[in-house]
Amino acid sequence: MGGRMFFITCVLLVASIVSVSAEYSIDISGLEESYSVGEEIGYKVLLLEDGNLIERNVEVFFSDDLGISEIKLNVESGSENTLRVSENFSSLGWSIKARYGDKEVKRSFMVQENLEVEFSLEGGKLVIKNKGNVRYTRTVQITIGDETESYAQNIPVGGQRVWVLVAPEGSYNIEISDGIDTFTKRNIKLTSIGTGNAIGAMDENQQITGLLGGPIAPEEMDRAFIPSDKFYVAITFICAVFGLGVLLFIERRKRK
Repeated sequence: MGGRMFFITCVLLVASIVSVSAEYSIDISGLEESYSVGEEIGYKVLLLEDGNLIERNVEVFFSDDLGISEIKLNVESGSENTLRVSENFSSLGWSIKARYGDKEVKRSFMVQENLEVEFSLEGGKLVIKNKGNVRYTRTVQITIGDETESYAQNIPVGGQRVWVLVAPEGSYNIEISDGIDTFTKRNIKLTSIGTGNAIGAMDENQQITGLLGGPIAPEEMDRAFIPSDKFYVAITFICAVFGLGVLLFIERRKRK
């Protein structure tokens, strides 16, 4: 009995020594230099123990170079894996890192630019959604009936901009184009109260300063609407001038 226990103890001791002395190495194969939105990233994590391929659960991290986005996965070493490049993948350098215990490996790749935009009409409003992975900065031409005007855009990834279409009451054919993508819709009813005969578009986040002038020409429409903060500055200045006038009036009455 004592001899058997001694034998078992020796076996366990040898096994523990082998386990401790096992050498691991890790690598990633199958990556390409760059990918486009919609493509699949194919990869395989290779985990070796003393030079032999083994199957283990391995942590995998996909992240962009700015550290803004990160995707964490658990995969089995030696298996084929894929990850689809979605619209949320920014156009930056990316990396994949595989980690097992204290061993890790990191490989880099690029995600190519994807310029994608969606135009839609909601009532009398044009909604421009940036569905790409870079800032949308194209100039958009808006045609209402026979009138065409150009409007600069600056929409961040995942953002949108809303334009209120302005025209005298009636039905119009609408065409939206940035030179690459074109969107058309026929017989859209527009009713723009308080804009006279102006035809064009105004940013939903801007407001008109009706105190500053008369009728607005269509080609000046985009510049005629100023941000609310500038409007408040103008009102503050007018109030300050009015207050100063009141103080001067009171001072003169006191002197009399």
